[in-house]
Amino acid sequence: MSVEKSNILRNTDSIPLVSVVVPSYNYAKYISKAINSVINQSFSNFELLISDDCSLDNSWEVICNFNDPRIRTFQQEKNLGPVGNLIFLIQQARGKYIALLNSDDTWYPLKLSKQVMILTAQPKLGACFTWAKLVNETGKGISGPEVIWNDVFRQPNRTQAEWLKYFFLKGNSICHPSMLVRKEVFDKLGYYNPGLRQLPDFDMWIRLVKQFPIYIIQENLVTHMRSGNNISAVSLENSARNLTELVEIFSLFFESLADEVFTDGFSEYFKLKGVPVTQARLEAEKFFLLLESAFVQASGKAAALSWFIKRCTNPEFERVLRDEYMFSIFDFYQITGQAGFGHFFMAANQAPIPISTSVDEININTLKQGRIIYFLKCIVRHLRQER
Repeated sequence: MSVEKSNILRNTDSIPLVSVVVPSYNYAKYISKAINSVINQSFSNFELLISDDCSLDNSWEVICNFNDPRIRTFQQEKNLGPVGNLIFLIQQARGKYIALLNSDDTWYPLKLSKQVMILTAQPKLGACFTWAKLVNETGKGISGPEVIWNDVFRQPNRTQAEWLKYFFLKGNSICHPSMLVRKEVFDKLGYYNPGLRQLPDFDMWIRLVKQFPIYIIQENLVTHMRSGNNISAVSLENSARNLTELVEIFSLFFESLADEVFTDGFSEYFKLKGVPVTQARLEAEKFFLLLESAFVQASGKAAALSWFIKRCTNPEFERVLRDEYMFSIFDFYQITGQAGFGHFFMAANQAPIPISTSVDEININTLKQGRIIYFLKCIVRHLRQER
């Protein structure tokens, strides 16, 4: 349940072209700046929907101080979580286009007008994004571990197949609060997956480009804050959750993907070239791509194992792997003992423990936790190097 506080000056008969959604949670010291950056847009045909998700600070008080007829505010009575709160806002939206702004980010004044112009002129596009300037909590350029993100969001335009290939080999590279998406996209694809805390936007972009072309305005039109306190920050917990969520994302990466789009994007990596395309061969190529080429190999391999198990009951799939790719069920059995999260968990339990405390002072649970944390730190370092 939520309580809506609508400005009495709002004209409910006028349907806005754009719905701007701002999820709020414990960012009282930033949200005024975020809201003002929307209100001060050169484009004015929008509604601004703000939902406070049971903040423990004075965010709701700050939100209620604004008195613009385009603002609709909601106070959640029970915490929905970041994805649940975003889904709630999208469900309330009335506009043809939906834009997201995090409560600790801001927009440049021309952001909406430039994006609306693009989507109006190109009706086949599903969404339009922009580049982003990354800053820390003081508004200055980022430093330290977060520097790895400096150029991630500075992307060129690509075809749908090229985007899928990039996502698969490099990971997410689209700044979430830069989006302007047609509402019909959500009607067709569904909403964000609330089971994904770290990567719901990455999952959505993959589903999006399978069905629609997108456009990137190659200009900084968003100021995106990266700090040790927000969801996107680099931390041990977030990195561990990333790996788990990537298994699910990779498991579905090639689902509902047209054969021609898959071939266009990935044929250069096929193991068998110059042979007629069959469904079983395409399934085999997807298996090997997951097994060997995903940008985070641990998660890709885990997804590959699931992909294989779901398809190995198909005699033609098994025959093609055995006779044409020289890969048998016994090869698969060997991989299941050497890859996947079962293997990595066992490796974590056997890893050296980087602590100087006497063994007599450490109980067995502390030992296990130390090994796992040490192993996850190694993964974090590996991810940073791959970036």
